[in-house]
Amino acid sequence: FDELPLGTDSYYGGAGSGASDWYYKDALFTHSAGDWAWNGFSYSNVNNTTQGDRFNQFAAITGTDVSGSGNYAVSYVPNDWMNQTYEQIPQSFYFGQGTGEDYDTTISGAYFTNTTWAYLDMLNGTPGVSKKFGGESGDDADWFLLTITGITNTGEYTANSVEFYLADYRFADNSLDYIVDEWTWVDLSVLGNVIGLEFNLTSSDTGAYGMNTPSYFAMDNLNAVPVPGAILLLGSGLLGLAGIKRRNA
Repeated sequence: FDELPLGTDSYYGGAGSGASDWYYKDALFTHSAGDWAWNGFSYSNVNNTTQGDRFNQFAAITGTDVSGSGNYAVSYVPNDWMNQTYEQIPQSFYFGQGTGEDYDTTISGAYFTNTTWAYLDMLNGTPGVSKKFGGESGDDADWFLLTITGITNTGEYTANSVEFYLADYRFADNSLDYIVDEWTWVDLSVLGNVIGLEFNLTSSDTGAYGMNTPSYFAMDNLNAVPVPGAILLLGSGLLGLAGIKRRNA
C-alpha cells in the first residue's frame, strides 16, 4: 500500500472523517465513516505500539509494515448493534473494480498481524470490558480468530475458508500459548479463483453485547494474480511464500 499518499505516522479515514471507499491498484476497499464510528478498511503507517485503547485504532503491533518503512491496511469488523444480534458483520473487498474488468483472481496469500489495541487488550485485559487471555492462571483456553472466505464471480462464497488464529491459548502446555505480534504469512491459495475476499473475526471472550476483544486486524502485501497473466500486488515488494515464525506473547 506504499503508493497511497500518507503523512508520517498517520492514517486514512476513521470516525468523523467523511472518508469513503478507496482503491488501490484494481481493488476496491470499503470504508464507512460515521460521526462516531467507522468500519471496513483503512490504510496506515501509525507506529504506536504502546497505547492499547480506542484512541489508537490504526496501529499495527509491529509498528511498521512488512518492509519496515511503508503503509499497511487496518480493518475494523463491527458488530450488529442495529439488529441487536451483536454478531460481527464481515468486511469485504473486490478485485477488478478499478478497471471494470470481470476476472477471477488467484490469491497466493498475504501477511497479517494484530493491531496494537487488540494485542494489548488480549495481553493485559481491560477492567470491566475484556479479559486477560489465559486468565490469571494462564489456563483459560482463549482464542482470537480471523476467518477469510473467497467470493466467486457468481456472488457466492467459496466452500473453503482459511482460518488464522491471531491469538491461541488452547494448548495444554501454556508455554505454547501466543498472541501474534509480527507479520505472519497466510496462504490463501486454497480459496481458488475469486473476485473478492470476506473477513470476519471471532473470539472466545464474549459478553451480552457480543465480542469483547477489539475487532481489528492488520494486513500487508496481499499477493493477487489475475487470470490470466498479470500480477496485482497490494503491498510493498514481491513476496516469497515463506511464513514468519510467530512469537509467544
